[in-house]
Amino acid sequence: MDAPKLRAVRFGVMLPSYLRPSRETVLGVAQAAERLGFDSVWTNSHTVVPASFKPRYPYGDDGMPSWNAKTAWADAMITLGFVAAATERVRLGVAVVPLITTDPITLAKQSATVDLLSKGRFELGVGAGWLLEEGEALGHPTDHRQTRLEETIDVLRLAWTKPTFSYEGRFVKIPEVGVHPQPPQGAALPLWIGGQGDAAVRIAAEHNAGLFIWLQTPERVAEYGRKLRALRPGAPLAACIWTSQDKREWDEQVRGMEQAKVDLLVIGRRYDDQQVSEISRFAATFLSQVR
Repeated sequence: MDAPKLRAVRFGVMLPSYLRPSRETVLGVAQAAERLGFDSVWTNSHTVVPASFKPRYPYGDDGMPSWNAKTAWADAMITLGFVAAATERVRLGVAVVPLITTDPITLAKQSATVDLLSKGRFELGVGAGWLLEEGEALGHPTDHRQTRLEETIDVLRLAWTKPTFSYEGRFVKIPEVGVHPQPPQGAALPLWIGGQGDAAVRIAAEHNAGLFIWLQTPERVAEYGRKLRALRPGAPLAACIWTSQDKREWDEQVRGMEQAKVDLLVIGRRYDDQQVSEISRFAATFLSQVR
């Protein structure tokens, strides 16, 4: 008996820009994802990891991640520019850039450049940032992060659409400037807000962005989706999932996220020499089921 068809969910793949980045691993996964019919490939972003920091990691019970100051994190935007030159169809996204590691103008410039080099395939995820010590190490402000995020969204869209602009926010203040080249997608460049709380939901809803959820159960993702779409019906919802490399419980996750009404589902975790074979197996099982 054939498996029931999935609703029209976009499926993406996390690139191995984290843990084991190399020319061979990144290209291998990106080109396989394009060949297999995945919608998109994604990076995530940290610039510097302090040797010690307070346990506030939002995706683990003890507040600490599995990675540390010695873990490899290739630059997310440079990686996507590299992948843009080696692919033609697959969309390119970052989920997410912590705002405390950058500034609005630099982020606007990088995003426009990747979008230009990929002929309009880029999607930007941005979050307020939880690793405060990372922002402090870079000399960036870490206070009032949600307000700064909202002001950054305003600046991004001005930079992507106006010949010149100025901005006078509570925290972000920019004299009359131009940021060129602008992205081919212009104001339509997809913007995702990463976060695990009501503030992220509100910002996504109020600023015409999608909400990108990391490492949550389908039930929790569905709850976030209901809150988001109560504020803005039809708002895009994305989730990143992974499963045990031994158990490979993809079916339960995928079906659950479909029921949670996600629009984009990004699979990750398999950052080893079997990642290409794993996404091949996933594609054979699920991509043919999308109706």
